[in-house]
Amino acid sequence: MREITSVQNALVKKIAELKLKKFRQETGTFFLEGKRAVEEAVHADWEIEKVFFTVPYKKVWTQLGGDGLDSYQVTEAVMAKMSSTENPQGIGAVVKIKQQPALTDFSWKQGLVLVLDGVRDPGNVGTIIRTADAAGAKAVILLSETAELFNPKVVRSTMGSLFHLPVFTDVTKDELLNWCKAKQLPLWVTCLEGSENLFKVSWPERTVLVMGSEAQGANPELIAKADKKVRLPMEGKAESLNVAVAAGICFFAGPSFR
Repeated sequence: MREITSVQNALVKKIAELKLKKFRQETGTFFLEGKRAVEEAVHADWEIEKVFFTVPYKKVWTQLGGDGLDSYQVTEAVMAKMSSTENPQGIGAVVKIKQQPALTDFSWKQGLVLVLDGVRDPGNVGTIIRTADAAGAKAVILLSETAELFNPKVVRSTMGSLFHLPVFTDVTKDELLNWCKAKQLPLWVTCLEGSENLFKVSWPERTVLVMGSEAQGANPELIAKADKKVRLPMEGKAESLNVAVAAGICFFAGPSFR
């Protein structure tokens, strides 16, 4: 274990750069913050390159059995420099981005796979991944215009759930359609026009469900090629639901719970 006390330290500056997508892509790493998230990373099959902790969190790291890893005790100022939050917890880790399997090789027997199309708010994307994990979804697919998986706010909002289920990123619309066709997967899309109440339909054992952004909805081509279009019934006067809330309802209405 080494100590870092200066925010001008070269390593600290490099870690701070991971707030930007450019440097995450260049290094193939991201910075993971918080006790719960670091715990999940340690127990998952992901490579941890470095760990940083303040004095109050030294015991936490020791209890996790991480003494054999490259670790640094840092000041609160140094942690704040590396962090993307205003009041960071005193532990964080540089994690190697794990290469995802090809979507074409992925299959499952029963349950729901959720596709996010153009959902750009990172907090919503992270919350949806966390909820997908809780609901037993089989995977989440992020189409190309959706927030990046390793955006700090996405990572933080997953609360470690990104280590628990497959998340396929940068998938194109055509790749999704070809995969569904090749695997004979029913493609469902949430939308308003021509749709059915999702609580009154018969869900297939395997379902691929596409959800778009609150502002624009799903891609018109995906809607046009959907095997079924569904909607959440809304009795009140609200125009729409937050997409993360809507996704949570869909998870627990879907094939895993029917």
